[in-house]
Amino acid sequence: MLECVSFKSSTPTSISSPLPPPSEGNSTEELEEGEGTSATSPNVSREFHRAVEAHSYNEIRSMVQAPPQVHHIDDEDSHHRHVLSQVLQPDSHSVREALAKAKPKSNLTRLVSTYFDHSETASDFCLRLSRSVHRARYLYAPLSDLLSVLPADAPLPSLSQPQCNHAYDLFLQFDREENPFALFRLHRLRDSFSDLKRDIQRDLRKCHSRIRLFRHGAAGCALCFVAAAAGTVLVASIVAVHAVVGFSALSAAPFCVPRQKKRELARLKQLEVVENGTHVVNDINTIDSLVDRLQTAVEGDKAFVRFALERGRERHPIQEVLKQLRKNQPVLEHLLGDLEQHICFCFYSVNKARYALLKEICSHQTS
Repeated sequence: MLECVSFKSSTPTSISSPLPPPSEGNSTEELEEGEGTSATSPNVSREFHRAVEAHSYNEIRSMVQAPPQVHHIDDEDSHHRHVLSQVLQPDSHSVREALAKAKPKSNLTRLVSTYFDHSETASDFCLRLSRSVHRARYLYAPLSDLLSVLPADAPLPSLSQPQCNHAYDLFLQFDREENPFALFRLHRLRDSFSDLKRDIQRDLRKCHSRIRLFRHGAAGCALCFVAAAAGTVLVASIVAVHAVVGFSALSAAPFCVPRQKKRELARLKQLEVVENGTHVVNDINTIDSLVDRLQTAVEGDKAFVRFALERGRERHPIQEVLKQLRKNQPVLEHLLGDLEQHICFCFYSVNKARYALLKEICSHQTS
């Protein structure tokens, strides 16, 4: 079993717990709604729409979407670690403290440790991806500013040569920048959670089998006591036999339920909680799909820009490309907004699962 450990915030400004104590009234409903859904087929859409109304979700969103005020790569890395320590809860220190006290070092401990590692990796990945959203908006900002000052009529009116020159310079700048989403591949992260879920399900099957054996053993033990009692009082009256048999069966039952069964039931519950935490792979799949679409969208815009650049400062190609960029702009912004929402929801889901797991560990430890 794993030892109970208090949940300590790394700093006073860390986000509120998704699982506050019941004394806080209705605040627990924010994150505990939807827990009645099936663990094997969670209603992700309903959970998502409920989550966006939760206070902790909005705390996460405000921290993740805040633009970093850094000017050096070392400062950016430091800022990243700081934000991750604020957003990821329970923090890694509390997790390490709990796992260090685990005894014995069982396969359950390994699975739990692996889950916490994967969930922290997922959060780190999502935070880095949120920085790519910032970079994408920064990449498009000059072009968006240009389009905003041009008349909104479609098609665009004939541009002046200074406007063409300005657009051409912006195209050069846009073309030099890398696609913010080009290097993001989530398949390894997705595979990690899938492998973990497979290992957990294997242990769940073994755990269920052992519990069934305990139940059969308890039933057999009770029957043995009944038979022995019946044999010793065979010469007694029928009333006496019934009395001894009933007393023997009742008194034997507690001793036929081994301590191992209680530990196995606790293990079963923790495995179920860890398995439920692996459903974050659904969020990762959604994020992966959005990243693919954004990467394609940015590459498409880059192709249009290169088309204009290859023709120099000619007015007509520049106008046609600006027209296409204006058409694509709402779609891109919609995808960026969706990605931001699902990044925050992934943080929310990870934190909820981490709290639930440590809460389960502590509840069995204290009992």
